[in-house]
Amino acid sequence: MTQRPNILFLMSDQHNASCMGAAGHPNVRTPSLDKVAQEGVLFTSAFANNPICSPSRICFMTGQYCHTHRILGNNNFENDDTNPHTLGAQLRRYGYQTALIGKAHMIKKWDEEAFEHIRYCDLADTERVNPLSNHYYKYLVDHGLADQYEDGTLPKEHPYHKQRYATAQLPYEHSLEHWTGEETIQFLEQRDARRPFFIHMSFERPHPNWMPAAEHVNLYNPEELVLPDNAFDWFENEFSGHCELIRTRARNRAKSETELKKILAHHFALVTVIDMEIGRVLDWLREHGEYENTVVVYTADHGDFAGDHGIYDKNMGIFESIHRIPFILKYPGSPQGRTCDEIIESVDVYRTLCDLAEAPTPECVEGRSLLPIATGEEPGRDFAICEWDFPPPQSRVNAIRTKRYRLVYYSHETGGELYDHETDPGETKDLWDAPAMRDVRLELMERLFDQINHYSLKSDYNLDAKKVKRDRFTPSYLVHKKAKKWSELERLIS
Repeated sequence: MTQRPNILFLMSDQHNASCMGAAGHPNVRTPSLDKVAQEGVLFTSAFANNPICSPSRICFMTGQYCHTHRILGNNNFENDDTNPHTLGAQLRRYGYQTALIGKAHMIKKWDEEAFEHIRYCDLADTERVNPLSNHYYKYLVDHGLADQYEDGTLPKEHPYHKQRYATAQLPYEHSLEHWTGEETIQFLEQRDARRPFFIHMSFERPHPNWMPAAEHVNLYNPEELVLPDNAFDWFENEFSGHCELIRTRARNRAKSETELKKILAHHFALVTVIDMEIGRVLDWLREHGEYENTVVVYTADHGDFAGDHGIYDKNMGIFESIHRIPFILKYPGSPQGRTCDEIIESVDVYRTLCDLAEAPTPECVEGRSLLPIATGEEPGRDFAICEWDFPPPQSRVNAIRTKRYRLVYYSHETGGELYDHETDPGETKDLWDAPAMRDVRLELMERLFDQINHYSLKSDYNLDAKKVKRDRFTPSYLVHKKAKKWSELERLIS
């Protein structure tokens, strides 16, 4: 019997899909990920189904769109909810030893059901009455370093607030990245070798704060960085090609190209450090003969502007920079060095990993398997969607991305945005109000609304029909729907 493959599900937080060597970035160095891409498939049109942390991660782990799982908020850790059908729970049920190391940002009860081994690093994954319930924070307390914790909101006097970059006080050996790498290797060394493993190794950064350790703060020379082609969108145009909502709510704008490059140098240093820790884990697998039989996925929960449009960070509309995510898939027998431009979504990861693990996929999962797309046997999706809940005046925001167009819809009063990637790949000229684009706009809105109107599969017509078939001979159903009298049923249930 062939041994089922191990699964290493790598994720970072807020990584622009263009910011990898394998993706062709002129500066960013990611040798470990580049090597995985050479041995597998690089998907260049992968999209997250939500542009912020927790709802996006829940899409990955449930294989469901936001309009189905109905979680659009970011503060979910202590939600009083259970879910036996998360990806980790399903793989654990079918024989995998499961581990979550790093940032989860989901729901505690879900994590506890899904993962045998948990090591949290993000204070979003913490009992509100007890910060020591977070493994990384407790590690810092135990080492007398807790006052140097720098990943949350910083004191007003911290230099980071003025320049959006700084050098961490913590030495690298106590950093988030190194701790995540160390904890992953410790799990590998102590795991039950009789079972295949599923490790969700999830890095908290390059999400801000952009403060690499002193050992790595000078990995990139700001003067050598090449800004994206659409950086002129702010520096020259001041977002004049966008709708009023974007112009008035634009944020994270650098004062100059020089300042932006300094911010990006710190941001990219964290990307390279994450790649280095991933490399340590991959080297361990190679040295112990596990690598060839290990599925490796790398992705992010969402993107970052990372210099696109001349800005940085996120939380400003649903642009390609935020919606598109890095995605690499390597598995035993996978194509090698293949680049796939087909559209895929984060909901597709669940079914893909179940197929590779030879585990059934629950009926509630909406994604499709990426395996026939990775080999070129089947095309990808016609479009990807993104659903977001944001404070007024934006409130609910939905977007659709086809191979040619991106449409973002805000509301009847605000309207939306429309970009043509054939003529404007940098999304700098909004065509929403262009008379010539009226038919395109209406068609895209119909496709978007058709998709998101498939909401809440927890109760719909198809599920009702299944319940009717299941319950059609029960006494209550016979009374309710088949006009049976109590006198006819009393004998059956007495």
